[in-house]
Amino acid sequence: MSNNKQISLKDIVKQETARSASDPVHFMKKYCNIQHPVRGRIKFNLYPFQENVLTDFANHPLNIILKSRQLGISTLCAAFALWQMLFRKDFNVLVIATTQETAKNLVTKVRVMYDDLPSWLKSGITSDENNKLSLKLSNGSQIRAVSSNENSARSIAASLLILDEFAFIHSDNEIYTAAQQTIATGGNLIVLSTPNGTGNLFYKLWQEAEEKGTMNTIRLRWDVHPDRDQKWRDKQTSLLGEKAAAQECDCIAGESMITLKDNLTGKILNVSLSELYNMLEVQ
Repeated sequence: MSNNKQISLKDIVKQETARSASDPVHFMKKYCNIQHPVRGRIKFNLYPFQENVLTDFANHPLNIILKSRQLGISTLCAAFALWQMLFRKDFNVLVIATTQETAKNLVTKVRVMYDDLPSWLKSGITSDENNKLSLKLSNGSQIRAVSSNENSARSIAASLLILDEFAFIHSDNEIYTAAQQTIATGGNLIVLSTPNGTGNLFYKLWQEAEEKGTMNTIRLRWDVHPDRDQKWRDKQTSLLGEKAAAQECDCIAGESMITLKDNLTGKILNVSLSELYNMLEVQ
């Protein structure tokens, strides 16, 4: 007679549920689907830098992300929101973005991931399934999306507040002031954006976070993505111009850029003044 213990389907489901609840990376890689612009609906196979961002989310309640374009960070935030909603009761997520369409996009990402989950991971939807700006589960958890205005975050104590492309939001001071109640009651905050110069609150918050540690800083340049090389970066320069490419790809805002040529390799380097000073200090 075999001594191998028979594992029932019920036991497997129980084990997988427990592992998914404790390990967001496992949950996302195995059960979350995303909509790729070229490949269609695919598994969310996280890159190492995305896993590192999740670790930061777990270790720090307040995070500010200065990012390059097209790194999938909004998608990562959507998956993180869904993970919290599934495995925590009455978890309230609020998304504020530049426009209603942008805000709705993040909720759509959550809905796509939820719809493709196995039935035993689903909590059940209690809100109107045609409502593109919100999704509420039977365990009381929900996500809502609103466009940016001075009243967006008022009278809302969110468990997780996501401020998407915050450097481009016009009512940034009013929204952030109203959002303080979320922080004050122990809620989590994720502020993310590509750079947009220095005349905005996002830039000020980033500077304060770097200098005073008010929030955990996450800087994601273009080269954190394993599928990008210098050829990709050069193409962005040709499409956007050097100044815009430096801002959106290298995460440099409000600094003068200097073009250098490495005489040994012939490689062209675009660096900010602060980066140049650091290079000289090393020498």
